[in-house]
Amino acid sequence: MRESIFEKIIKALKLSTLHNSSVMDRPEVILWPDPEEQWKAAIPVLKHELPELLTYGQYEAGLKQGPAIWIKCMVSKMLPEANWEDNTIPIIYLPGISKTDLRKVETAVFDLQPLLEYQYTGNLFLQENGKEWTILAFVENIQHGMGIKVQKDNSTKNALKKALPSILMEKEAFLNKSQIDAGFLNTLVFPEINESILQWMIQGESFLNSMDLSKKAVFIELCKGQFDFVPDVKNIKEIALKLGSQSGSWKNVWQLYANNPKKYSQIEGLLRQAKPADLGIGMYSLPSESWPQVNELEESKLADALQSLTKMDIPKAYSKLLELENIHRVRRDWIWAELDKSPLAISLSYLHLMAGNSQCSFSNFSLEQLRIYYTDEGCNVDLYMRKALQAVKSSKDKEIVSGVIRLFYKPWLESITERFQKLVEESPEIFTGQTAKEETFDFVLFVDAFRYELAKEFIQKLEKDSPGIKSFLSPSWSAIPSLTPTAKANVSPIAGLVSVNSECREFRPQLKNTKDLTTTAFRDALKTQGFEYLPKVSDLESGKKYWMEIGDIDTKGHQEQSALVRRVDELFDQIMEALDEIFDKGYQKVKIVTDHGWLLLPGGLPKTQLYADLAETRWGRCALIKEGAVSPLLHLPWRWNPSIFIAYAPGISFFKANEEYAHGGISIHECLIPEIILESKSKPKDNAFIKSIKWVNLKCNVETEHAPDGYQLDVRTKAADEHSSIVISKNNVIAGNKGRVMVSEDAEGNAATILLLDPNGVIMDKKLTTIGG
Repeated sequence: MRESIFEKIIKALKLSTLHNSSVMDRPEVILWPDPEEQWKAAIPVLKHELPELLTYGQYEAGLKQGPAIWIKCMVSKMLPEANWEDNTIPIIYLPGISKTDLRKVETAVFDLQPLLEYQYTGNLFLQENGKEWTILAFVENIQHGMGIKVQKDNSTKNALKKALPSILMEKEAFLNKSQIDAGFLNTLVFPEINESILQWMIQGESFLNSMDLSKKAVFIELCKGQFDFVPDVKNIKEIALKLGSQSGSWKNVWQLYANNPKKYSQIEGLLRQAKPADLGIGMYSLPSESWPQVNELEESKLADALQSLTKMDIPKAYSKLLELENIHRVRRDWIWAELDKSPLAISLSYLHLMAGNSQCSFSNFSLEQLRIYYTDEGCNVDLYMRKALQAVKSSKDKEIVSGVIRLFYKPWLESITERFQKLVEESPEIFTGQTAKEETFDFVLFVDAFRYELAKEFIQKLEKDSPGIKSFLSPSWSAIPSLTPTAKANVSPIAGLVSVNSECREFRPQLKNTKDLTTTAFRDALKTQGFEYLPKVSDLESGKKYWMEIGDIDTKGHQEQSALVRRVDELFDQIMEALDEIFDKGYQKVKIVTDHGWLLLPGGLPKTQLYADLAETRWGRCALIKEGAVSPLLHLPWRWNPSIFIAYAPGISFFKANEEYAHGGISIHECLIPEIILESKSKPKDNAFIKSIKWVNLKCNVETEHAPDGYQLDVRTKAADEHSSIVISKNNVIAGNKGRVMVSEDAEGNAATILLLDPNGVIMDKKLTTIGG
C-alpha cells in the first residue's frame, strides 16, 4: 500500500521514541534539528496528527510554538495546551538549529540554552549516518522514506523544498517514478502550467504580476526548462510559433487550447501572426491545423469546388462530392470548426450523405411501400438536407450549399412527390376513409407543423438524452388539404364534433352546432369533451385532461423560408421543457400530435400558374375551384365535406413564385404526420391536489388527495400574492387529507382561489371558487 511523505514522517518520528527499557532510560523528548528550515512548511500539518509536536521560536500559542522556557513548561505539562497523553514523548522541532549548534553549550544563545540538556536526556531525530534529515535525504531513504532517487542539482533541491506542501499528503505523488528532478517537482507545484501559459500569452505581464513571487519564479523556471522560452512579450510571435508547432511539451498546451478554443479567443490572432511562410514537408513539417489561414484557404477551395460541381451531371457531381469529403473531413476535427470557421466543411458532411441517399432506388408500387421507404430511409434525405443548410450562415455560403441541394435533392423530391400523387389519385382511401376517433389520453400536446422527419430526429435525441422516457413513434395521414384550418381539428379530441357537411370557408370547417371553427370555438369545444386548453405548462393542475399547443415552425417557415432550419433545435428544447414539467406533475403518458408537414426547397419551389379568377380560394399548394371552372389539376374530396373537391398543385410546384417553404398540397412530406406516445418509466409521483371543496357560509371544507399531514390551506383574491389572503382562521392545516378554513365576512360572494401549500409555502394545487359557495 502506498504511503505519503506525511505518513512516512509520522512513522519515523514514532520510531525515534522507541527505547529498550532494560538498558536505557525513556527519552524525555525528541529533538528535531533542521538547520536549513526545510521542513518548516510541513510542521503545521504534522501537528494535527502529533499534538505533542512543539516548535522552538517566537511565542505563538495557537501554533504550539514558543521560546525555550515555554517549551520546558510544556514538556513538564504545566500548561493547559500540553494536551497529549501522559505516556507520549514530546517532539521539539528546531528550525534553523543544527546538531552542531546543540553541542556548543558554552557559546549557545541564551534563549536556546535551557533546551541543550535535552540532547542528553532525549533522542535526536537524525538519519542513520548521524546527519540531519533533509527533504532530499528522506525522499531517497529506502528504510524510512520514499525510496525514490533525486537529482542532486540545486534546482531540484530548491524545487523539492517548494513542492513539499503540495506533495506532503499525496500518496500517488511519485507513482511510477524511479527518479525525480526539478521539472517534475515544479509541475507538481504548478499543475496548471499549460493553462497558465495560455493565459500569459493572452494577458502578458499583468498575468505574471498577479502571482506571488515564489509561484512566479516556478512559472518562469518551468517555461525555460520544459517549454524552451522566457516569458517575455517581446518574443510572443516566436512563442506562438512554438504553440502552433505542437511539439514536445507544447502538445499538451495545444490540446488544452483545442479542448475549448472559445475560452482563449485571442490566441487565434497570435497564431495568425506567427504562421511561417513555409510549413515544411515530411517529418519536419508543421501541422496544418494550427493556422487559421490554412483553414480559410481550404474553405475557399471547397467553395469553388462546390460551385463548379453544380454544373456537372448528377453521377459526376456525386463522385466529386465524395472526393471533396475525403479531402476536407479532417478539417471538422480542427479547432476552426468549433469556432464556426469551417461551415462548408461541416455542411459537406451532410451534403454527401444527402446526395448518396437521394440516389437510392425505392419501392413505389403502393402507398404502403412508399410510406415504409420514407419512414425507414427517405426521411434521412430531408434530415441531411436540413443539416447541410443549417451549417452555413453567410449569404454566400447559403447560395453555394443551396446550389448543391437543388442538384441532388430537387429531383428526388419531385420523383417521390409525383409518385405519391399518382398513387393517391388511384387510391385516395388514406384520406377519404378518415373518421373521428375518441381521445383516450389525458394529455395531448399539439406541436405545430411537426414534420415526420423532425419527429424522428426528436425521438432519437430523446432516447439519448432522456432514457427515463419510453417513446413510440407511428406514422399517420393528415386531413387534406394539409393546412391548419382543416387538419388541426382532425387530430384533436373534438374531431367527432366537426360537421362533415361543412362549408369550405378558407378551408375551415364548422362544428355540428353550425359554429365556425374559430380558435375560440375550438377551445370551447374542448371543454365539452372534458379537455381544458392549457396556455402554458406552468398553469397545469394534476388530475385534469389537457390540450396544449406548442411551436411556431409553420409561422417561421412562412416568414423566414429556408432559414427556418435554424429554429428546429429551439423547438426541440421547447418540447423537452414542456415534457419535463408535465411528467413532474404526475402524468405518466403524453400524446404528441401535429396537423401537417411541409416542403422546403432552398432557392424556391417551381411555380404552376393558376389564374385567380378560376378559384374561390387559392392558397399556395391548393385551391377551391369555382363551380363550372375546368382545371387539369388533381382534385380530391375535402376532409370535412366529401362533396367539395379541392384542387392541388402538381408535383412540388407552388401557385406563387419564389417560395421556398410550403404546405397544403399532396406530398408525403406534407401529408405523412407523426403520432408520438411518450411514457415516463419512473414511478408516478403521488402529487397532492385538492379533490373537493364545500362551502358552509364562510367556512370552506376541503378534501385533498396525497397531501401529507402538515400541508396548509389558504384562500386568496390573487393566487400568486400571499398578501391577498382573506383567511381569518388560525388552524388551516391538513390532517388525514381534510382541512377547513374560515374567511372574512366582507369577502362573501367574491371570486377567490383556494390553494394547497406545502410546509415551505409552495403552491401544490389551486382551485377557483366563489366565497360562500
